[in-house]
Amino acid sequence: MILNFDEIKKEDVLLAGGKGANLGEMTSANINVPSGFVITSDGYRDFLKENSIDIFIENEIKKSGNDEKVLLSISEHLRNKIKSGKFPKLLENTIRQKYFSLGDNVRVAVRSSATAEDLPDASFAGQQETYLNVQGIESVLNGVRNCYASLWGNRAVSYRLHQGYDQSSVSIAVVIQEMVESEKAGVLFTVNPVSKKENETLINASYGLGESVVSGRVTADSYIVDKNGEIIEVAIGSKETQIIYAEKNTVEVAVCDNDRKKRALNDKEILELIKSCLNIEKHYKMPMDIEWAIKDDEVYILQARAITTLKHSIDSLSEDNLVQKYTKDKKINKSTRKMMSFLLEKMPFAYRVLDFDYFTAINDQKVNILSEVGIVLPRNPIIDDDGIQTFSDTGKRINKNIFKFFKILRNMKDFNSCYHKCKDFMRIYKSKIEKIKCLNFENMTLEECKNFIEDSYIFLQKLAYDRFKYALFPSVLNDKKFTKIIKKVNANYSSFDFYWNLDNKTSAVTNDIYEMACEIRKNESLKRDVISGESYKELYENHDDFKDITDKFMRDNGFKSDYNCYCLSAKTFIEDPDRLINILRPILNTDESSDEIKQSKDFSELMIRLKEIYGHKFQDIEKQIEYFRYFHVVREETQYIWETLFYYVRQCVKRINCILIGTEDYEIGIANLFYKELLEAMNRGSLNESDKEKINRRNEKFPLAIKVWDASKLLIFETNGDVLKGVSGSAGIVAGRVCIINNPKEFYKMKKGDILVCHLTDPEWTPLFKLASAVVADTGSALSHAAIVAREFNIPAVLGVGFATTKYKDGDMIQVDGNKGVVRGL
Repeated sequence: MILNFDEIKKEDVLLAGGKGANLGEMTSANINVPSGFVITSDGYRDFLKENSIDIFIENEIKKSGNDEKVLLSISEHLRNKIKSGKFPKLLENTIRQKYFSLGDNVRVAVRSSATAEDLPDASFAGQQETYLNVQGIESVLNGVRNCYASLWGNRAVSYRLHQGYDQSSVSIAVVIQEMVESEKAGVLFTVNPVSKKENETLINASYGLGESVVSGRVTADSYIVDKNGEIIEVAIGSKETQIIYAEKNTVEVAVCDNDRKKRALNDKEILELIKSCLNIEKHYKMPMDIEWAIKDDEVYILQARAITTLKHSIDSLSEDNLVQKYTKDKKINKSTRKMMSFLLEKMPFAYRVLDFDYFTAINDQKVNILSEVGIVLPRNPIIDDDGIQTFSDTGKRINKNIFKFFKILRNMKDFNSCYHKCKDFMRIYKSKIEKIKCLNFENMTLEECKNFIEDSYIFLQKLAYDRFKYALFPSVLNDKKFTKIIKKVNANYSSFDFYWNLDNKTSAVTNDIYEMACEIRKNESLKRDVISGESYKELYENHDDFKDITDKFMRDNGFKSDYNCYCLSAKTFIEDPDRLINILRPILNTDESSDEIKQSKDFSELMIRLKEIYGHKFQDIEKQIEYFRYFHVVREETQYIWETLFYYVRQCVKRINCILIGTEDYEIGIANLFYKELLEAMNRGSLNESDKEKINRRNEKFPLAIKVWDASKLLIFETNGDVLKGVSGSAGIVAGRVCIINNPKEFYKMKKGDILVCHLTDPEWTPLFKLASAVVADTGSALSHAAIVAREFNIPAVLGVGFATTKYKDGDMIQVDGNKGVVRGL
């Protein structure tokens, strides 16, 4: 249970922990390490058994189910049990014997050495405790107990949980090492971690014990030295304090002015350090992070570990160069930038390649319609064979169809004809989606799956084409006409104000959510549980009235998605019902009287004013307005149809992945095949080597795809200056407090009167507009949901500003000028 340093090798990590194994390895390699011993992990386990703590750990950890809150509560009990525990007699006697063999009442460091610590793939440095200048056997034994307890510190438990380590199998050793009362100490990296140059070392140095440098308490000197000992660069740190021995433990004292201003290390000391540390690098055959100390001109090595972050840093550097290859020298013209700022609301994140194809099945229909009238736009965004997405910088051109321009334009401006087209196709598409709901995907054959995938893709293309051609394009083409009509009522109004009080899918979902909030308020216990953050599942099982309310909501709105243009990555309310709780929490946190949606804008009053203004012309105008409003309803309803379709496509893709790969995890499976590649694989009945290579390669490249897409956004938005410029989504000027919401899980942060600042908004976000005094979004345009909803709630909105979510933080005061489309910090 106890081993001297010279009995330990680097392979003994499970026994001696990372620190102990390294100290033993260096001792065996004749490196100047202060003497000591290790109480092994077997000693720790024996201590647990002696105090029946091992049974407590086994039972309680299993019960926790990796719930962080529960784990932290268990860990507090564990620490108390360990600190009051007794050592087995044999172990305690051996510790006493080994301690006294170091000398009479010698000063030692008692260091935790976790059995997973200092491994090449994960650094546990700093997760467990170290005690310096410990003197006397009772203090040593207390130090060991405290080290054992620190294995169950909150930080250590959380770290292991998020790194995926099994809590019940982790163990700890404790290093007892003779202290060096150093005059100077610090750390040395045998590869410069900043420049990544392998011929350079980086030394940090200060006075006293090394703890002040390791813990970052002082601004140490920094020396860049090549491996021949030549000093390349010196930065004198302020070295305000140093840690020295006290009667018990250590104390921090001021460094005199003269010592602060001069170098801590002279040339001779630097040369000795380089020689000693290069021996360690040579022995381990890898770049090392080394803690050292100097006393009486002698260099002591206190610890050494692999530089765990170096590979990641080098990979990041080369990845950044790769990103630049995709974006460098690309000039996106103004009209494309304007279009793409709207598109980014639909595509805030990079797609898997199959998802990208489903997105383009929708997006390309706009390009197809414009091509019919002679305007050829580049397909945007574009994707390569690795799945990397960015923007095309090709300009638009004209083809021979330009001669049909005016005829097709007249047809799209014929509201009566478009209205009847919409009525017809909506009936057909709703009927189709009802038939799809009857399919059983769990037992589908590969042939049946293939047929559904082909049919659903064609269905989506037709739906998107009809939506754009007969609902959205007619609305856009007549925008100026309707703006001119409404400005007679109020010069600040625009065509979007005709959408007041419109009963569309977004407003229906919002109204249903507010009705739910009203019902929940009637049950104080239910309301308290929702606000406290209980899960949907817990609420559903524990409250019958919640079950009744949400069953109805799911029947009516269950297919509403978080990201409505992502086929495979989206989640409906049915799939992720906790989203509903995220929306309800901030509403229930507000005053009860605000549940009813109130606004100053009344559509019926608007129509009365128009009738007064336009007299005998009003009847025709009223009919046109009715069509105009209906086209917006079609926009919302068609989106809900494809969201419903996507839900069933996901069930089918899950089934295909099971048949072809054996798991349901399509994200790392067939989602990495383009639509045509997937069809070919299904025709064959299996994946060939080429398919497997593409799946593996695109999986590996996906982190790069995410970075390239984020970098591509910089091509679209103007990012210079203190004033963020975007487009006006809704008029008005408001100053207020920023509340940044990155995703629905953060909805609870929203307070009434806050300015909502976000990457994008989606119909799911609509209830937040009720609380917000204004809205600022990185993406979007005057056609965005955010614009329309902001107008409905009569609050200013500025959209497409690019990077408000990174420029501002919660609590910042800003001014939102919806009249000019700008945002200023105050």
